[in-house]
Amino acid sequence: MKKILAVALVSVMMFTSTIGAFAAEDVEPSGHTSPTYEELKKELEQAQEDLEKASNDIKDLKGQVNGLIKALQARGSSGSGGGGSRGGSSNPTPPSNPGNYVNYGGTVVYQGGKIEINGGRSNVTFTIKVPADGVRSSANTLAGKVGGTLLACVNTSSPGVAFSTAKVNFFVSGAEIGDNIAAYQNQNGTWVQLPVVEIRKDHVIVNLTRHGDIAFVRVPVLASVTN
Repeated sequence: MKKILAVALVSVMMFTSTIGAFAAEDVEPSGHTSPTYEELKKELEQAQEDLEKASNDIKDLKGQVNGLIKALQARGSSGSGGGGSRGGSSNPTPPSNPGNYVNYGGTVVYQGGKIEINGGRSNVTFTIKVPADGVRSSANTLAGKVGGTLLACVNTSSPGVAFSTAKVNFFVSGAEIGDNIAAYQNQNGTWVQLPVVEIRKDHVIVNLTRHGDIAFVRVPVLASVTN
């Protein structure tokens, strides 16, 4: 782009010099044909058009660069929020324990702690891993039966920590406020719907009474849990 602009500027300077020389000399040396005024004017106008085009191209490039900068800044700010604060942003990938998450078709699921165990806050963090192939296949079948889309299927555990109830904040990338996302747990071969406490940006908060395989399904209408 700089090269185009430089060439255009040189062209304008050359044309300007030629016009000045043409005006200063009434008679040209024999054998030399001077460009007419109309020809010089046409070339100058073309040079001006080239300059304007180069200027517009520079503006377009600046706009693209500014757009990329804003996108990077937005992505950076989305990675600064805590996973458990209400209204906060979340990292697109797990902030710690890189192996403690599941990427299911682009949907990242992990658990960042701040779990309420038996009604009280704790420092427990659930371990997340990929379920067996048969479980994932069964979860896809479940999603089809409820008319929804399987977002992710994970297996949870917390070695050495027992609980009767647990309120768990799962990071589920792509979740939005107003989404209908149901959580189902595979209990003895049967998918049982779990109480979903809250759905917000990139988070689904679920009540559990045990560990196991959990399927997150985006459904048209979120039915209430009856069990």
